Amino acid sequence: ILSLAALSISFTTSNLQADTLADVMKTEGIDNMLGTWVDADTNGEMLRITYKWKIKGHSIEVNLKTEDSTSSALIVFDQASEEVLHMGVNSKGELGRGTWSAQNGVAILDLTQTDADGQEVEMKISHKVVDKNSMTLGFEMKATGEGGELALVRPAKKAKKKTQGK
Repeated sequence: ILSLAALSISFTTSNLQADTLADVMKTEGIDNMLGTWVDADTNGEMLRITYKWKIKGHSIEVNLKTEDSTSSALIVFDQASEEVLHMGVNSKGELGRGTWSAQNGVAILDLTQTDADGQEVEMKISHKVVDKNSMTLGFEMKATGEGGELALVRPAKKAKKKTQGK
């Protein structure tokens, strides 16, 4: 479920006069979710997700690595519909599509995940940046209402090994 929760991202904006994805994110106060986040318990062994500009200001590439899959997605802003759209796929062949809304600085994704057999799962995923080094990822299955939260943090810096001279 966790890999499904973090796979897809797209933002829906209401009555927003924006020209670019960067404009949308800044206006909605969600630009602080860019960068790399890992699960707090294992420093990324269980989950690692990176949001980075693919084309500065216009599209974000999302890369997710979990214990059992990897995924890649692209987020773009459709000026005609005023939606930020997402399309992604994981290493199991599952496709993710969705739209985002933002409320009080929390990015909320309505996601449809389709597996290789055509079965669909719908969920709602929230990304709440608590501070510059922590974010809460929440998810809820639309059919059952079941869900949970995961604490994410910026990855710990690895200590550089000193090389000894001869």
